[in-house]
Amino acid sequence: MGRQIQVALLDEDEADFVAFLRSSAQIQIIESFAPTPAHLFVDRLLPREDGHWQYFIWNKAFAWEPELSFVAPDAPNAGRRGWAYISNKGSAPLIEYDRHNFAPKGAAGRVYWAKAFSAPLGVAYDVASFEVWYNSVVRWLRKRGRRVAEEPNGMLYLPQALAHRAAAP
Repeated sequence: MGRQIQVALLDEDEADFVAFLRSSAQIQIIESFAPTPAHLFVDRLLPREDGHWQYFIWNKAFAWEPELSFVAPDAPNAGRRGWAYISNKGSAPLIEYDRHNFAPKGAAGRVYWAKAFSAPLGVAYDVASFEVWYNSVVRWLRKRGRRVAEEPNGMLYLPQALAHRAAAP
């Protein structure tokens, strides 16, 4: 089974989060989809308003070979037809980061590790060592985040996101 924590981060929170990740490991940030293979691998989280909502964080201390695939020409989302993506994420040493969209009843943000959930043949990296790193990421988020009593979902709001929530009507 995978592991996750629900989080809400805004730009400054995300910059702090990425800085922490870089201080804890050599990482590569990967977009979920991109118009070209070269655009999958980025140095920073890109603006939300441009449709960048999901990222994968690869701790490069864990060997892995990303497998490139392309969205089919007849895919339902015409805007992404022909776009590149990594097809073997389910068995990879990755942490998934999904951005919170701050819309009422909208998508919740999360930091997720699939562990072996989506890898029926198992994983080829040291799960115990990766779990130590994943736990350090979760501890960092918990130390800086705050839960809001009125929300039963347990969402952690980092400082800028919490201020944004408090200021919302």
